[in-house]
Amino acid sequence: MSLRMLDDVLALRSIKTHCALCGRKFGRVAKTTEHIFPRWLQKHHDLGTRRLTLPNFIGKTYKSITIEICEKCNNQRFGSLESEIAQLVRSPDPFSEAKTFGAEKLAIWVGKIFWLLVRKGHAYADFRTRNDVEPDTIVPTALVAGTTYVGMLERAYAMRKEMFACYLTDPPIPELFYRAPYSIYLVEIDTRDDRFEAFDFIDNTATVGVAFRTGNLGIICNFDGGLHRSFRYWRFEHLLNEKLHPLQFNELAARVFYDQSVLHPGAVKVQYYWNKPLRAVIAQTLTPRGFDPYLAENHDPKRLAQITGRYTSTNPADLVTDDGRVFTNLEDQNGDFMKFPVTPEELAVARADPHRVTFGPIDDKWRYRGEDTD
Repeated sequence: MSLRMLDDVLALRSIKTHCALCGRKFGRVAKTTEHIFPRWLQKHHDLGTRRLTLPNFIGKTYKSITIEICEKCNNQRFGSLESEIAQLVRSPDPFSEAKTFGAEKLAIWVGKIFWLLVRKGHAYADFRTRNDVEPDTIVPTALVAGTTYVGMLERAYAMRKEMFACYLTDPPIPELFYRAPYSIYLVEIDTRDDRFEAFDFIDNTATVGVAFRTGNLGIICNFDGGLHRSFRYWRFEHLLNEKLHPLQFNELAARVFYDQSVLHPGAVKVQYYWNKPLRAVIAQTLTPRGFDPYLAENHDPKRLAQITGRYTSTNPADLVTDDGRVFTNLEDQNGDFMKFPVTPEELAVARADPHRVTFGPIDDKWRYRGEDTD
């Protein structure tokens, strides 16, 4: 990888002529058709004919979401990773397997799905804007620029290089100042509630985040230069040691994504460098080390309710109290973990608690609607 190749990722070359992962030009390398949600995953969770509820792919079936990538990426570099992930997902205890698997490979894999969805969605017109003076693409052009951070990570992996993150003014001392370019959290899922399926996938293009759930494993990943892990981990650490109900997992993902919406402007900007000795991309966040970019003054309860409601199938208007608090299924009024009731006995105790409010699923339209709730 070189400076020229860094520019190549940012150029967003057409997926009709270039591989979205490695950037190689079709013709020079053979192209193959890739299912963005791998066929083994579709088979494992019986997804093939099911329809997606991702905001930009409503009405599409999992098996119909494909993209052309080069043969080398499909059958070699990423093919090998797919085989490892497939073995993990099919294991009797995916959560335990994931804890020793390696965060980098998990981040790259969920990032690959996210990145290919973005590239696919940005390549086709959005029929909802067909009557506009300037019709937009399914994934709006305004949102694509921020997602190239994921594209840079995928390109580095495709070319057998590394990617690290650092802060503004950090000296070039890798062993002290370079870190992973993402914040990833592994969550154990409470699988007792058979009303909820064993699979879910959530992405947030605006905040460049992904949440993936399979069996008893939940993964939440922000492609953020490691900011969330550095400055917000303390807020959710106690939850990561618990088994979360699928609805609680979705709320946790919503809150992690929401955090990215209150960032200082410098924390959402990045400068890329090529480090030749390390053979690595260095992504520099434009805020200094030690500065917490999660600004309390940017907090907006309505926005938090909007994001939470969408991912928990709840009307956001029902989540905000008169004094600006947002209901949660994660914590009680003391801030301690609140176990989600599933059994009849647990439900009876929850109903008898005058301080407990349990929400969702109420209206699944909120999962994929993009309209304002104001």
